[in-house]
Amino acid sequence: MKHEPQRWKADYERDGYVVVPDCVDAELLGRLRAAADRITSNYNRLPPSLRVHIQFEQDFLKFQPQTNDLPPQTIGDAIKLIMELPMFDPIFADLICHEPLLDVLETLFGTSEFAFHNYKAIIKAPRVSSAFVWHRDLPYLQHTSPNLLTAMICLDEMSQANGATVVYPGTHRVAHESVPPSDMHIPQSKLPRDIDPVTVNCAAGSAVLFHVNIIHGGGPNRSEIPRRNIISIWTGPNTYSGIAHRFAYQGVMPRSRDPQRRKQLRMAFPRLFKDEQGQPLPRAVNSREEAGIPAPGRA
Repeated sequence: MKHEPQRWKADYERDGYVVVPDCVDAELLGRLRAAADRITSNYNRLPPSLRVHIQFEQDFLKFQPQTNDLPPQTIGDAIKLIMELPMFDPIFADLICHEPLLDVLETLFGTSEFAFHNYKAIIKAPRVSSAFVWHRDLPYLQHTSPNLLTAMICLDEMSQANGATVVYPGTHRVAHESVPPSDMHIPQSKLPRDIDPVTVNCAAGSAVLFHVNIIHGGGPNRSEIPRRNIISIWTGPNTYSGIAHRFAYQGVMPRSRDPQRRKQLRMAFPRLFKDEQGQPLPRAVNSREEAGIPAPGRA
């Protein structure tokens, strides 16, 4: 990855988004693709505790039928969304500490004291996937300030043909208080008329980072090429969630200088660190099963 902090900052502040080529190298990209394939091709073999985090194209069409013009039988059982991605495979958890992406995040936030919120995967399957409605991310994130970033790692190339993200540059420059909850779904009639939308075309392995207030969406995928993106949300200083739910690893701060935050990081990702003898640190227990705690309702 070419280190271009001045360009990253300038593009982001001007347009509300920035494209960073080669944020993920070919070797890691191949492993991420393989891990994603293991999820999408083995749904029925996943434990129920993981299956609940997966949604299908058919699930979305119940609420947004206008996003796909294909009949349900054609769409089949294509997967659309995978939440809580770090719980499916250690490679996705380790991605929280991916140094090239952290370099960009630290540049855009202007500080090392930013925190991880969550990771998910958006899958636009070849030929059948739906469009994404126009929206801003901030309303559904429900944080105390808009000092958040969405970071998207492209497992496949993005183009208009396979449903690339489309943005309205500059629409991030809006007061927090003037973003209504209804901006989770912005109708065509309310889109800016004085701004031309831009299709974000980029190669596989690129990262696309954008402000949570930028208006964006994306077309359907009718091509033969999948469009798979791993998407994370990051929070800046003094920005707090107002919802009850918490995500896996939410709140870890991979670049923090605070000693307790560094200790937290070593506990969460021990395989990325070594003790004085060069051995991996002991791993924290991450599930009820590992801790030997019965599931609710079971004795």
